[in-house]
Amino acid sequence: MSVFNEEVLSQAMQHASDVYPEESCGIVVDKQYIKAKNIATQPEDRFEISRNFLETYKSKIEAVIHSHPDGPYYPSQADMQGQISSQVPWGIIHVDKGLARKPFFWGDSLPIAPLKGRPFQHGISDCYSLIRDYYRINKNVVLDDFPRDWEWWSDKNFDLYNTNFRGQGFEIIDPSDVQEGDAFLAQIRSKVINHAGVYVGKGLILHQLGNRHGYSEANPSCEQPVHMWQRFIRYWVRFKGQE
Repeated sequence: MSVFNEEVLSQAMQHASDVYPEESCGIVVDKQYIKAKNIATQPEDRFEISRNFLETYKSKIEAVIHSHPDGPYYPSQADMQGQISSQVPWGIIHVDKGLARKPFFWGDSLPIAPLKGRPFQHGISDCYSLIRDYYRINKNVVLDDFPRDWEWWSDKNFDLYNTNFRGQGFEIIDPSDVQEGDAFLAQIRSKVINHAGVYVGKGLILHQLGNRHGYSEANPSCEQPVHMWQRFIRYWVRFKGQE
């Protein structure tokens, strides 16, 4: 999703192509793209913008944009953490062998995409992102986001759902008492809970389907009968309120 004009996008894309195979980086100020120097010690794998450069623009920064040379079409855990800390949208340009694709953007200040029909994109429109957006739209509740790497469920030190659902105000409920707006936590070919969604009534759940690559337009978010996923569901939880 982009709220920036075509000139900003084309300038950022050209910058990404020019510095390939290194990561480009820049900011948007007054609806203009401003190049920044990537001062990271390994600019092919990450980016870093000097503190002095950022201090020059301070509160005028409207977005941060960087590239992923031959890299994934989704944010890393570090990207997600940087976006949350900056409190402005971030954009990523995927560059495939020097050819830059139009950047994708994310951040809570951007308009919320429709809940159904979203492509799967790790960290932006994955199953937890869908739950966050459902609660923002329907409950006026903003759940915390949790920066995570792709295939986080394989990391024995990271357990997205079990570690965080109680702290976000959810409590386990009896499956016989499920109501519209309750969430399910599921375990699919994993040692930990790695999928979730929301009950939307009439025997249907809303969830974001995924794949093995972190991005797919062939796996849109959708409503499906709950019985199709019943064998994977470990808990039903209900939002009781945040402290």
